[in-house]
Amino acid sequence: MTEGRPWLPASGRAGVALVTSSQPIRDETARVAAAAGLELTVTTTLPEARQLHPAVLLVGSDSAETGSATDGELILVGLSGEDGAVWQTAARLNASQVALLPAAAGWLVERFAGLRASGPRGHVLGVMGCTGGVGASSLSCWLALAAARSGRSCLLLDGDCAGGGLDLAVSDSLSGIRWEDLGEVSGTLNPDQLVDALPVVRGVSVLAMGGSPAIEAGILGSSAVKSVLDAVRSGFDLTIADLPSGWPWGGPLLPFCDELVLLVPGRRRPLAVAHSIVQQTQFLPVGLVARGPFAQGLDPHRVAELAGGPLIGYLPQLRGVPTAERQGRLLTIGKHRRVQALTAQALATVPFHARGARP
Repeated sequence: MTEGRPWLPASGRAGVALVTSSQPIRDETARVAAAAGLELTVTTTLPEARQLHPAVLLVGSDSAETGSATDGELILVGLSGEDGAVWQTAARLNASQVALLPAAAGWLVERFAGLRASGPRGHVLGVMGCTGGVGASSLSCWLALAAARSGRSCLLLDGDCAGGGLDLAVSDSLSGIRWEDLGEVSGTLNPDQLVDALPVVRGVSVLAMGGSPAIEAGILGSSAVKSVLDAVRSGFDLTIADLPSGWPWGGPLLPFCDELVLLVPGRRRPLAVAHSIVQQTQFLPVGLVARGPFAQGLDPHRVAELAGGPLIGYLPQLRGVPTAERQGRLLTIGKHRRVQALTAQALATVPFHARGARP
């Protein structure tokens, strides 16, 4: 709980202010605010709270104030078990809702979570190969590294249950939560708690698969995914989602993406697949990365033309990638001059909300 230091969202309004002299009400409300990832400003009078112009104004049931006269929402907060007097107080204050804590804690967390959602939302960039083995996972890692180096807070999101765990490609010893730890998530997930629980390597947070593909496939097909992605958008400037190739295209995470980077190898047969993917993913912008080497008569521009999408750039065959991936050193390849040029092109138009990079 914070007094005199309101949490200020992008609109410039204080997020949550509480008017009370009751320590139990302060404590219960502070727990709810902490669960929602918000700081709570406490005052003892309604005029003080009004000066903060809070998006949500909470008034304790112990208050003797009258009238709301606020440009935001007023919720009366009491304690579970209070008698009917709390409802009389709510009527006197013209409160829009009554929350008796801790019984109504879940509802109030959801209400607070809406304040976070109203601020800048992070961008989700999906990366997929039109066939397997073309380097989509490698490019995902390099894009995440480039984003972190540019000052963005970035998450590398593993969306391929059969990939064996993307964390193993970037480090041989990452500790933190994985997808299998999030299977029971429902409702609102605290973005700050998620960010703090994730492993970080070279400034990139990582949410990877574990060693249970069947369990993780079930999680990706459950309602937990929406809760996780909502928290991810609130917690990171940019999320790079490594998506599986094959049907259904992109797997369960594709609908959560804002853009798609599609890797297309320079061979005739995969071009037909790439064209089909571009046609079937017209609900979001798709940019193409041509993957060398190229068959006779093909070059990056011809590949993009036949696939039917705009060309982002060209990814050549790079020496040492398989070894670096096996040894957990894939991010070191991200320093390659051609990789840096490609990632800069791919990230050039991605929105940057500047939440701040992770340490």
